[in-house]
Amino acid sequence: MDLLYASPPIRFLVQRNSEYSFTMFDLLCLSVLFATHFKVESLECSSDERCRCENYQGQLWANCENLNLTTTPSFNNDVTGINLARNSLSKFPESLPKGILYLDVSENILQKMDAASLHKYNDLRNLSVSSNKLRSIELGAFENTSNILHLDISNNQELTLDVIVNVSSDLRNSTSIRVLNFEKLQCTYGVSFNLMKYHTVFLRHTKLEELNLASNRINSLETGVLSELPKSLKHLNLANNILSFGFYLAEFGNLPSLISINVSFQDSFRQVLTTEFLINCNDTRAPGRRFTEHSDIFRRNPVLSSSMKEKFNLTVYMPRNLKTIYFHDNLYKFTLQDFIFKSVHKQVLTHLYMQNNIIYELNGPIIGFESVEYVDFSNNFCGRISSNFFQYFRNLSYLNLSNNALGETLERDGNGDIFQYLRTLTTLDLMRNRIVSLPDKIFRNLNKLENLDVSYNSLNKFSIPINHMTNLLNLDLSNNQLTCLDAETRNALDSISQRREISVNLRDNRLRCDCENLEFLKWMHLSKNVKFLYFHNYSCDFLNSSKMHFSDIENVLQTLEKRCVSYALLIVIMTSLIIVALTTAISRILYRYRWKLRYMYYVAREKYKDNELRNRKYHGKEYHFDAFVSYAESDRHFVISLVKFLEDQSNLRLCIHHRDFIPGTGIEDNITNAIHNSRQTVCIMTSQFLESYWCMFELNMARMESIYSRNGENVLFLVSLEESAMRKLPLSLMDLIESKSYLEFPEGGDQEEVTAFRSNLKRHLNRTIMASDT
Repeated sequence: MDLLYASPPIRFLVQRNSEYSFTMFDLLCLSVLFATHFKVESLECSSDERCRCENYQGQLWANCENLNLTTTPSFNNDVTGINLARNSLSKFPESLPKGILYLDVSENILQKMDAASLHKYNDLRNLSVSSNKLRSIELGAFENTSNILHLDISNNQELTLDVIVNVSSDLRNSTSIRVLNFEKLQCTYGVSFNLMKYHTVFLRHTKLEELNLASNRINSLETGVLSELPKSLKHLNLANNILSFGFYLAEFGNLPSLISINVSFQDSFRQVLTTEFLINCNDTRAPGRRFTEHSDIFRRNPVLSSSMKEKFNLTVYMPRNLKTIYFHDNLYKFTLQDFIFKSVHKQVLTHLYMQNNIIYELNGPIIGFESVEYVDFSNNFCGRISSNFFQYFRNLSYLNLSNNALGETLERDGNGDIFQYLRTLTTLDLMRNRIVSLPDKIFRNLNKLENLDVSYNSLNKFSIPINHMTNLLNLDLSNNQLTCLDAETRNALDSISQRREISVNLRDNRLRCDCENLEFLKWMHLSKNVKFLYFHNYSCDFLNSSKMHFSDIENVLQTLEKRCVSYALLIVIMTSLIIVALTTAISRILYRYRWKLRYMYYVAREKYKDNELRNRKYHGKEYHFDAFVSYAESDRHFVISLVKFLEDQSNLRLCIHHRDFIPGTGIEDNITNAIHNSRQTVCIMTSQFLESYWCMFELNMARMESIYSRNGENVLFLVSLEESAMRKLPLSLMDLIESKSYLEFPEGGDQEEVTAFRSNLKRHLNRTIMASDT
């Protein structure tokens, strides 16, 4: 928008007297005016050669601004836009081109507009007579301007708002008017004004979208004023008046198209300007149109008067399209009690500006603000927020509570009730609230928080759990009394910063340079994803009150490390080394004897079982099985065929896991029991066997059985189904191959070789049985 304000011919389109003006509507409609910022070619379009004439896209503009003109120069008939602002014209320009569309005569010394001033300019769309010395605008002055879109007569303090009657009467049949600027038509230091229905009643049939009534000392609106305004109105500016409570508040719901309303700067302090004392207020009133005081409203409405003496709920019906409310910089002194805001349709209100007021307490609850996303309650002298005030702000994303006195209230909120409903909040500003400490649960539900500002308080410790704030981007702790951040907070920041970079501001705290804070200082220096704003401006204090700046952080750390060296540190280091050495040694021992330890554990556990039941189960025999066959699941069919042959031909009792393991017993117990209660263990060696955890478990348990329970007797026998399997056998089992405790299955052999293999295996098992019996 800088380009717009740099273009002199359209300065009259922008109101300069109010912080919040509503004159942007026709900027879209009049985009052609941007041409004045780009000079295309110099032309002669005026009798005064000082006027700058510019042509853009077929339209000719004449810029005669600030030339100290006392009379209006003549212009070519093809000129469509003329800027005569900031001159000394005392009469309204005459003999202008009939096809003129845009005319700016603001900041001159015009005193009057009569009925014939605009009679010839039927095509006029934009007119500004702002900041003149107008005292009257005659009825009929705008009667023939049916095409006018934007009219600015602001800052003519001797006109008074009564001029609205003439203007609105002339425009009552206009279907083009969109913006009316009536700002500051009353003198600054006069009596209050009551806006009556007769002032604006003629506007109800227009398609007006923006109405500016700011800075007019309006105290109240007659009941019906708002109801009679055009239903097309989108922006209403009542800022910088002295509005008091009245029934007109209930009429805002009758403006269905209203998008924003500005009621800021009510009864605000004004800079005393001696030049304004010379203005003739001209505050005469027609008979019978007396100002209605605030007390009159209560006298005429005894029900309302009696109800105001006690706490009561006030329901306000809002326009269905209202998105923004400006209610800031007012001198109202009150406690925000429970209000109910309703709308005929679903509310779309998103922004609420209530900063710089005098709101002592936020009690609420405020019902009907479910759609609000942005709220500014800063600088309100507020000292208390109730636990249910934000109950209906369920979509709030930005909350500014800075420059209040909420320290004690927040310190007492041990359960985190104040902010418990703000689950969508992304920005929370608590700057300058006299906060000394914060309870752990204060932010417990703020999972989506991105920006947290608690700067300019008196915090000497910040240990609030923030692990749940996974979206945190900015944490401002500057200008407090912090000496460090504890380990939990540092770990939380490190955890969150793994996802995104976090900015932390610790400027102007009382950071300490001592041994206790050495780890904290190192963390600040070495943190990669936690960015400390203004880091080189930080400083810390040593115990001797000397100060060092973080611009030389390396030197700070070196100095601290030298000071912190002591025998205690040496003892800690030596103790740590001893612990590490012992842990390593024990770990190596445990790893080396892991199978022995596991075997002894399962055997010891087995001994505690009932011996009598076990003897009955085994029918008095020493071993329940002649052999336990260990195999991989992929070799199941081979094993089943082999077991069937051995049991049928030699009357052997073999154990295989899928048939003989006891259901409901742990796998380790089943394996250990099977090995311990079998004369021998036969392992069917394949590549799948060596890759199976449970197969190798069975193999090693069988080895432990032979070493520790059978007095060194070899009870482990290998059957090689694959030649490659034996080559892959661990070195710790190579003694089995050397002792010839294995048998190779003839891969690809004929039936005779398979029969010979089975016979050899049967003979080996029978020999083992006979040896054990003897």
